[in-house]
Amino acid sequence: MIKETKELIKTLLTLATSELPGHLQIPVEIPVSIDEYKLSHPIGSYLVAYKGSNFKQKDVKNIIAQDRDLEIMLIVTARYRSEFTPEEYLDYAITKLSGYKMDAKRTDRMIYCSQDEWLGEEAGVWSYAATFVVPVEFYQVGI
Repeated sequence: MIKETKELIKTLLTLATSELPGHLQIPVEIPVSIDEYKLSHPIGSYLVAYKGSNFKQKDVKNIIAQDRDLEIMLIVTARYRSEFTPEEYLDYAITKLSGYKMDAKRTDRMIYCSQDEWLGEEAGVWSYAATFVVPVEFYQVGI
């Protein structure tokens, strides 16, 4: 479920960034390592990573049935330019991903951003992180 959710976020954001003018588009990547990631694009990139989950038991007897809130971290790394700043890339991603309806039987099935934060700046490359909550369901295997 985690891998599929990261791929979904990557696909949604890749489609959204294709709406930007070509010279402002940045890639969406699922890196093997955040710590060892090296920016290779001249402007910046979006990095998708799993942050964790929260579970809430449903009122069901004899099986494990839970609402699961997957937390996907989206890191924006971008060089600071006047035309489209790192903060604007962050806002763009939040606007485009928030409200997407998941295929779940939950009433609160829309993706939303729960927080964002500045991570720092190094050699003119600014980094921000946004945490997106992706509501899904977890059921005991073998039922």
